[in-house]
Amino acid sequence: MARILIIDDSDSVRSTLKNLLTEMKHQVVEAEDGQIALEILDNEQNFDLIMCDVNMPNVNGMEFIEQQSAREGIKSIPTIMCTTESHPKLVLKAKRVGVVRAWLVKPFKAQRLKETLERILPA
Repeated sequence: MARILIIDDSDSVRSTLKNLLTEMKHQVVEAEDGQIALEILDNEQNFDLIMCDVNMPNVNGMEFIEQQSAREGIKSIPTIMCTTESHPKLVLKAKRVGVVRAWLVKPFKAQRLKETLERILPA
């Protein structure tokens, strides 16, 4: 069981992800944008994975991963970008930051999420 932080401004996306991850026996914490996620991570860093949208208000996903990579306590947490964005330059830019391990384009199937988690999370 992993502890996963979901960062997405869409209530329905967070709810869907939470349901899928809970069915897979993971514990989930939710944040509505990158700023809230950073505040959560300031108080607790014991996450096994972060799932982050790109387009959000306040602190967007790209800004979030840049700040994540600069913070000693959280830069080692693997991150999956979960977004409708799929432009190769954006994907490459995100991966260069160093914390992004996968890029899932919404909508995606539960099996694709499961396979991605199995690849990233320790057994």
